[in-house]
Amino acid sequence: MLCAKSYPLDQSPLYKLKSKRKLARLLSASRSGLQTLVDRGNNYRSHDTVHAEKKRFVEAPKPALERIQRKLFQLLNRLEKPDYLHSGQKRRSYITNARMHVGAVHLIKLDIKKFFASVSVARVYRFFCDALKCSPDVASLLAKLCTVDGHLPIGCRTSELLAFLSAKPMFDELHRHALQHGVRDSYYVDDLTWSGMGATPRFLWTAKQIIHRHGFKYHGDRVYAPDQPKVVTGVQIVADEIKARPCRDLELWSAIKALDKLDAAAGLKEIDSLIGKAAANAQIEERFRRQLQQLRARKIAMLRMAAKTPP
Repeated sequence: MLCAKSYPLDQSPLYKLKSKRKLARLLSASRSGLQTLVDRGNNYRSHDTVHAEKKRFVEAPKPALERIQRKLFQLLNRLEKPDYLHSGQKRRSYITNARMHVGAVHLIKLDIKKFFASVSVARVYRFFCDALKCSPDVASLLAKLCTVDGHLPIGCRTSELLAFLSAKPMFDELHRHALQHGVRDSYYVDDLTWSGMGATPRFLWTAKQIIHRHGFKYHGDRVYAPDQPKVVTGVQIVADEIKARPCRDLELWSAIKALDKLDAAAGLKEIDSLIGKAAANAQIEERFRRQLQQLRARKIAMLRMAAKTPP
């Protein structure tokens, strides 16, 4: 949950921090404890997972490090963030990101390739040292507490925010490029979207040069004509409306039909996933609210049936 109050960089408790002892107090830890975490090098559990139809290698911190990262996230998350950012923001989401670009206009989208893996420990160090003006030893300790094998890992609560903060000079330059061409821009983690009359292939080429100059790679670029249906962060844009993608609609409908073939235990496990998918769709289109209500009612009926069934 985001904090109610935010502040500029120079009002952060981390700003111009020169003492590891003060850092330890801010993170509710001891100085020796922080150093032990950095030195022991066995702070993560790794596994593969699938998210948004993509296979990801997740490196989740063990409890001792996770507690430290949670404290640090709370401090960093209170920093002011630009309006163009839609990830990790209160009252912002992948849906508001797509809604920014409704209308019959040109639209361009682009992904940063392997964004977290591309944010090295050196980039994170430079953020703490250059932007927050921490002393080199404090910046080095903070960077090591948030990275593994020299980069930001997928699976840490600090990674998404630090990826943005470490790459903010690039995002700021892309935003200035958009303003100069009268283009609406929004950024959601590694998804970059621009729309308007100025969102042309020439505009995209310059954006790619900016990304390359900052040391990142890109892929998945797409240019949409004004009359084309568009997909932005998993949401379909048709003229002045946003809609759930037809594939998501079909996937949910097929999974609901398949519930009847599952036993009670498997059905109860599956229905929670379906409720989550229907709730996500209902945020995009009102028509899914009835489906969501039906699934919730069905879960209650399944729970009552399970309670009556003898073991």
